[in-house]
Amino acid sequence: MIWPLLFLLAAGPQFDITDARGKKPSGVTIETGAPDADGWMELKVGGKSKVPYTLVWPYDGRAKDLEGPGAVNVLVIPADDEKALLIPKAVTAFLVRHLLAPGPPARDEVALNNAATLLEKVDDYWSKGVALLYSKKASDAVEPLGKALRERERVLTRIPSEIYPAAMLYGRAAFEAGKFDDAALAYLKASKLRPSDMAPKKARAEALTKAGKPEAAKAALEQDRATLRK
Repeated sequence: MIWPLLFLLAAGPQFDITDARGKKPSGVTIETGAPDADGWMELKVGGKSKVPYTLVWPYDGRAKDLEGPGAVNVLVIPADDEKALLIPKAVTAFLVRHLLAPGPPARDEVALNNAATLLEKVDDYWSKGVALLYSKKASDAVEPLGKALRERERVLTRIPSEIYPAAMLYGRAAFEAGKFDDAALAYLKASKLRPSDMAPKKARAEALTKAGKPEAAKAALEQDRATLRK
C-alpha cells in the first residue's frame, strides 16, 4: 500500500475544491506554479467550467505539499457572485485576506463590515476570531483564534496553508491584547512554515521586545538574516 501513497506525494498536493456553499464546482481544477525556496506554490484556477471562478482560499493563493495523506482546502466562488457576503466561509476568507494582505477591498467595504459584525456571533472558532480581530476586538479574538490554531495543529496531516494564517492572526490578536510572549510563540510557528518570509520574523522580534526581551529579539533577527544570506 505504500507505493500508491508515495506516488500521490510525488505528484504534488491534492486539492479539495469547494465553492462557498460547500459544493464541488463542475469543471474547476487547480494549477500550481513552481515551488519557491520554502516549497510554497502559486495556485491558479483552471479547468473548463462554463462559469469563471475566483480563488479566495488560501487567502494569498499559495500552498505547499502536505507531509502525509490529505488535501489542501481550496475555496472558489463565481467571479460575479453577489451573495458571497451572505456565506460565513466566504466572508472569513475575505477578512483574512484583508488582515494579512492589505490592499483594495475584495468586496464593498461597508457590506464587508456588516458581514463581519454578523460573523462575530457564530460558533465556529476560526470565523468568530477572524471577525473579532477585523472589528478591532483583539482581546475577544485571542481565545477563539487560539483554539482555531490548536485545532489545525492537532489534525493527523497538518495543512500549512491553514496553519500559517491561523498562527499569524493569533499572533496579531495576542500582541494587540498585550500577550506578547504568546504572540512571539505564534509568530515563531508561522516563521517555521515560511523561513524565507521576514514578516513573521519581524513580528516576533517586536513581540519579544514588548515582552521585555530586547536582546532575544535582536539575536533572533540577526540569526534569521544570517540564515537568509546563506
